[in-house]
Amino acid sequence: MRFITAQIDMTPILRPTPNLFEEWMIGVVVFIVVVLAYTRMVYAKRLSRLFNSMVRIQILRQVMREELVFSHRASVLLLINFVLIMALIVYLGGVYFEWSFLDEGGLAKFMIIAGIIAGVYIGKLLLSRIMRWLLGDNGLIREYLFELFLINKATGVVLLPLAICLVFVNIGKLNWIIGFVTFIITGFFVFRIIQGLRLTTSYRVSWVYIILYLCTLEILPFLFLFGALETGKF
Repeated sequence: MRFITAQIDMTPILRPTPNLFEEWMIGVVVFIVVVLAYTRMVYAKRLSRLFNSMVRIQILRQVMREELVFSHRASVLLLINFVLIMALIVYLGGVYFEWSFLDEGGLAKFMIIAGIIAGVYIGKLLLSRIMRWLLGDNGLIREYLFELFLINKATGVVLLPLAICLVFVNIGKLNWIIGFVTFIITGFFVFRIIQGLRLTTSYRVSWVYIILYLCTLEILPFLFLFGALETGKF
């Protein structure tokens, strides 16, 4: 009887580069920088007013009365920037931590992640319309959505340099950058909840509606996004 033996190569497969860089990321980063530079150059006064309204509810309500806050070109460009930066950070985090859904990465997977993130926020808009109709909302939900999207825009702007660092910095030095990114995202999320509570108390809304509101517009979309990325069924 013959026994066939085979040697298993246990040599680790090294990354072709010492960082998380992939060629298509150059195009994404350049596009994001161009979008932000254009928005900053053309809508400088509006941006200053928008970000002031993030912390001052009176300015927020004044801006909402005067302008089309969701469909204005500056708002759309900043939202595109937020979606792309968050998608890039999620993609890079997935590669770094070797998540199974990124076994075969690339631009296509990045675009799918961006589509999921954009879909979550489109879903928030649709859910908010349903809640406004069901609860007979007198403006609270619309104000909160404006605050929510505004904080997301600010998050995207702040995270841009860190996202670039995640692309190009040596992989052995990424732990502290990832920790800083997590800290910033958590900080903006907590600030968003605090601002939401400030808005609701100004309307003297029942705590039952506040809990329903937070579960529908905050927790549920987050769970959907986390579940989609964890299962990797896309």
